[in-house]
Amino acid sequence: MIVHWRVIFNHKLWNQEKYEESFKNQPEVRRFAQSKGKCKMINCPKKGDLVSFVYKKKIVMRGIIDSEGFEIGTEHILHSANIGEKRPHTQCNEYIWVKIFEVGLSIDILPSGQRTWAKLKSS
Repeated sequence: MIVHWRVIFNHKLWNQEKYEESFKNQPEVRRFAQSKGKCKMINCPKKGDLVSFVYKKKIVMRGIIDSEGFEIGTEHILHSANIGEKRPHTQCNEYIWVKIFEVGLSIDILPSGQRTWAKLKSS
């Protein structure tokens, strides 16, 4: 069964406008390393699950999980749209690959907590 997840971006630590510009000009950034975050997860995203990314209380892009699960490494730390030196999400060395297929969205979403990953409630 496919699960629909939502991931929250902190606007102080992520430059969505820069990512969208890169998305247009650099197809290689469409495969995106998203950090796991610091919260313990009982249920984790799986390959084929959908992801909606939330930025400033709006869904701004969507993707599909493109790896078998979380991987260990630093790919999520290295993205050029990251802002600042101290970023809490970089304290965890786990990330998952997401193939972004839609950007430039501006869909209102109800508040759903501060966790990086959460299952998206169906409307």
